[in-house]
Amino acid sequence: MENLQHQNAATERRVMSRIDAALRINYQIISDEVALNDPYDPNFVLPRYFLLLAELDQFDHALNYELEQLTEKDQQIARILSLFNQKLNLITGSLYDAIVQSMLPVPEQVNFSESGLSFYSDRLIAEGTYIHLTLSHPENFFHIAATAQVVYSREEENGKYRTGAYFITLHPQDRSKLGECVELTQNKQ
Repeated sequence: MENLQHQNAATERRVMSRIDAALRINYQIISDEVALNDPYDPNFVLPRYFLLLAELDQFDHALNYELEQLTEKDQQIARILSLFNQKLNLITGSLYDAIVQSMLPVPEQVNFSESGLSFYSDRLIAEGTYIHLTLSHPENFFHIAATAQVVYSREEENGKYRTGAYFITLHPQDRSKLGECVELTQNKQ
């Protein structure tokens, strides 16, 4: 099965559209035994800011779905809940700006697609190494966790290592978030 995944990932890297973006990225090297675990597994170290933002994303998605369903049944209640949600978004937005923003890592240049990414690391990561990643878009387009396998890591002129990896485990909704971001960015260009 693993060989099939490698072949698919190599093929995808050639056909998937890729973009460069400034993302907040955290990674940790993981063992082969946990590489196929759910990337949101609590045994992985997930930064607190990431958990907060990911939970807010899930809450927004669920609320929007329920509001759509409710609008068909009772537009007045749906309107009231929509206004409540707007107020809640203003409150969480101001908390995010005042508190969370200072805790976040500085966004770094990442090249990514739905199938993988490349980023700068401070050290060489051996080919074939598994890593756990959290990626957050600074404009809150997505906050995702994934596991990936390193395809290459080479030293660049800036003294950092350009590391490329393809996703091993990535939730379907997270893959679609990446795809939407790629498409939106390409449409703007």
